[in-house]
Amino acid sequence: MSLFRRTKNNDKPVIRQIIDLIPRYLLTQSIKKYQSDKYCHKYKTYDQLVAFLFGQLCKCSTLEDISVGLSVSKTFIKDMGLLQSPAKSTMSDGNKKRDRRVFEHLYNSLLTHYRRSLHKYSNQQVIQEVEDKTIQIRDSSTISLCLSLFDWAKFRTAKGGIKIHSQWDEALMLPDFVCISEAQVHDSKGFDQVVFPKDTIIIEDKGYWDFDVIKARIQAKNTFVTPVKDNTVYEVVEELALPDHEDEHIIKDELIYLTGKKAKDNALSQILLRRVVVYDDQKDMLLEITTNNMTWKASTIAALYKRRWDIEIFFYGK
Repeated sequence: MSLFRRTKNNDKPVIRQIIDLIPRYLLTQSIKKYQSDKYCHKYKTYDQLVAFLFGQLCKCSTLEDISVGLSVSKTFIKDMGLLQSPAKSTMSDGNKKRDRRVFEHLYNSLLTHYRRSLHKYSNQQVIQEVEDKTIQIRDSSTISLCLSLFDWAKFRTAKGGIKIHSQWDEALMLPDFVCISEAQVHDSKGFDQVVFPKDTIIIEDKGYWDFDVIKARIQAKNTFVTPVKDNTVYEVVEELALPDHEDEHIIKDELIYLTGKKAKDNALSQILLRRVVVYDDQKDMLLEITTNNMTWKASTIAALYKRRWDIEIFFYGK
């Protein structure tokens, strides 16, 4: 459906109906908290929000595209709740001067506001053993940039880039935190917060494996579900029995100790961990998953790790 189209039951264009899903009082609270309209007479926070959303929903490539698109007609400008279409230079100044935290605060407020509805209408299949747990999924993606234009984002010899570190709230099926860094920053260093409230489950790829982080999470009584890096040294101390005639995609379920130097230096070598090997028929590959949980079924651990692919589909369409 066109974003400019009006429906039979509403005389506002679809894009304005989308914007109206943002309760105005939440925007007002964010504006007051960060005084983001102070000294701004022409380009208010609401105007910038409309410009951002218009540019994103209409896949605009430049500020000029947004300015021209919003100025399509006086009627449309009025429908969007604007007094005038913002000029490219006005938007550029606003992007430089306005405190970005006003929009971060608004986004978090919207997550809280719609949390119950998002959870209610999520069609995600519940994993019974962890249905009452908070699950956080983390992933990253690198975006290439022109090094001559973004010299601060040096990635390789003749290539620039940034890395987007995303944290996904599994219950909402939406990101609740995004951090943008230079592309050279390692995945394990992409987030300042590495531990969560007790019993939180953290699912990550092996790029996030870090001995200091693992130790901190064990101490915080978090549960991690992640592959170890290929060069991680470990010793199998017990191979657990697999159920007969069920969960036949589970190849191994083992208890292990990490025996490498880094594990010993971090006092992790005497902490019992669990290694589950799973065959994934969709990708025709073996998944080697490590966790500090000893009680869940191996199939639960496998199902949890596969939830990591939700964030990949959301952001990258993989």
